[in-house]
Formats: sequence, C-alpha cells, structure tokens
Amino acid sequence: MRILAPSFVRLLSTPTAKERKRILASMSGGPFTSKTTRPNRFLDLDIAIISAIRRLPMDKEVTVHDMAASDGITSLELFNRLSHERPVSLKATDYYDEIGAARKGMFWVFYDKDQVVLQVAVGAIALRSKRANEFLAWLLSPSLTTLTSVSLFHPDVTARAKIDGRFVATSDNFFSPSPTQYDVVRVMNALGERNFPRVQIERALQAVSKTVVDGGLLVLGRSADELDGSPQATIFQRRQNMFRAVSDMGGGYELRDFVLGLQPDA
Repeated sequence: MRILAPSFVRLLSTPTAKERKRILASMSGGPFTSKTTRPNRFLDLDIAIISAIRRLPMDKEVTVHDMAASDGITSLELFNRLSHERPVSLKATDYYDEIGAARKGMFWVFYDKDQVVLQVAVGAIALRSKRANEFLAWLLSPSLTTLTSVSLFHPDVTARAKIDGRFVATSDNFFSPSPTQYDVVRVMNALGERNFPRVQIERALQAVSKTVVDGGLLVLGRSADELDGSPQATIFQRRQNMFRAVSDMGGGYELRDFVLGLQPDA
C-alpha cells in the first residue's frame, strides 16, 4: 500500500506533462470524483460527435459547452477537430477549475474550491491518506485570507484561450449551469452512479438538458479507461421538449432511459 502521493507543490511552478498527469490522477474533484484526464481520451467519441454534427441542418458557427472538463485538454482537442469541419466556438468548464495554496513555514496546504483540504506537502513529500492530510492541516491552521490561486487548466488550454476568443476555459457547475444554450453539450466521466448518488445525477441532468438548443446534441457517458476498455456513451438530440438517442457506443450512457424521459422545459 502506497502512503505517499504526488506533491501538489509542483503545480506552483512548471510541472512536466508526466507530473501533471500523476498529480491530477491523485487529486479529488469534489467528494465523489477525481481530476483524472489524459490527451486523446475521447478520440473515438469526438469522431462520433463530428459525424452527428454533420447531419444537423446548421449553417452557422457551432457552439459547444464541454462540462466537467478537468484540465480542458480533451476540450481543446474537440475544438481543434471540429474546427477542421466548420466554424466553432467552445467553452470548456469545470467547477473545480482551480485550487488554493496556503503557506505555513516549510509546509504548503492545498484546498479545493470549497476550501476542503486536499493535501499538505513539504517539498516533494505528501501523504496519500485523506485523514492524515486533514489532521496536518488542522495542526498547521494556515491563514486562508491570502490563498495562492493555482489554475488546474492545462497550459495549452490557457494559452489558446488567451489568443482565440472562440475558445474559453472557465468555471461552471452542472447542478446550476449558466443558462446559455449550446448546439452541443458534453458531460463525460462525471454523471454516473460511481461518481454521484442517483438523485444528484438526475438533478444535474435536468439542469444540463435545459442548456441544449432545440435540435442540438447532448453527449453523456464514460470513457474506456473508466471501464474495461470500451467507451460507454450516448449522443442524444433534443427535439422540442424531449430527447432521442442518435448514437450509442458500448451500450450507451448508463442513465440512457432517464434522459429519454426528460422534459427540459418541465
């Protein structure tokens, strides 16, 4: 059993791609999920989304909201792939888009957006145990009035957002998302029963469904590395006040039937 975890202190400087991957894989994104991600995680799904978009009667810029996007690298990949097809604007969001860091002597204490303790580290050393980290943070009790904010978006994502107004990386919450509607809304590896209690998933789906334009697409599911090697996802299309499935992968989204029964305007 490993007792040490990747130190978040590296995020205060310029971690390597390998270090970022290890850190995010060990970082919780709220009480039920992690920040795990990697490039090309959704390659097959991106291809399916592009195919579904080709069948839509759109002659304008396609608007996309990629929610629960972790560090946004897979959002940037979708943006780039779609850009080869047609004009697109994409907003990549994650509620836990940053962490806070507080210094106390030689120690750093890291908190999530809700000021829940994530880790206490000294240099490259950090413990994996949640209880141990909480106890150390309590002993240190650093001041939270001057937290150092650390963005969790990938450097490539941040760089693109700075130079391309069509690509935005920011914060949003799928339990109460911003009311803007999009042609494509995607939520992957978040709204599943291994991540949240069923009642919370249903509440989030009801809220997210309202942000899809009539005729637009809602993409939900889990990727191969969360399962046994087979992606499990469904691309739904909104038609007035209901959804229909237009494409399934690996048996489809686990709450597929619930989405088919949704009435966004109810």
